[in-house]
Amino acid sequence: MGKIDINRSVHLALRDWNYEEALGLLKYAFAGRSRASRKRIMYTMSERLETAYIEARFALRGIVAEQRELDFLKFLRMLLDAATAVKDIVDHEGIMDQDTSFLNRFLGDNPDLIREFKVSHRERGRSIINGIKIMARATEKNFLRLKKSNFKALSKDEQRRYTTMYRSGIRNNQSVKKSA
Repeated sequence: MGKIDINRSVHLALRDWNYEEALGLLKYAFAGRSRASRKRIMYTMSERLETAYIEARFALRGIVAEQRELDFLKFLRMLLDAATAVKDIVDHEGIMDQDTSFLNRFLGDNPDLIREFKVSHRERGRSIINGIKIMARATEKNFLRLKKSNFKALSKDEQRRYTTMYRSGIRNNQSVKKSA
């Protein structure tokens, strides 16, 4: 069997790039945005976090992982779960915007309750996003230390591969933004 961690540098680059892209989406204000805009943000964020999580797991294959890498993997899982929850909440808003008749039946045809339920639902999403922002700010320095430490531990060739893959993510993302 060959060396299982041969692509560690590639997986680290993809982990780091996708994580940073997901966090970059947090700069967009959630309040006041249309549901379609919030949906795009949350779907992209969830996709980036899921990719970062998967790549982090791949990067750990075949090595004895440091505790902080294992901790970061768990942290990514928490962020992914939180982002997925907000994505689901935004999807539920769409369901409620399309048809509240099921709520009318279950809530006794009380428009005030339905309105309150919708507001509560949206506030829950906003609250989770704020929690993600707090967690991201609190862990920023540790992530940068981990990223730097991982990079230094790579051989020169692996550093070259990391840099190439990381930059290709940036280039690919810029071309997608231009075509959108």
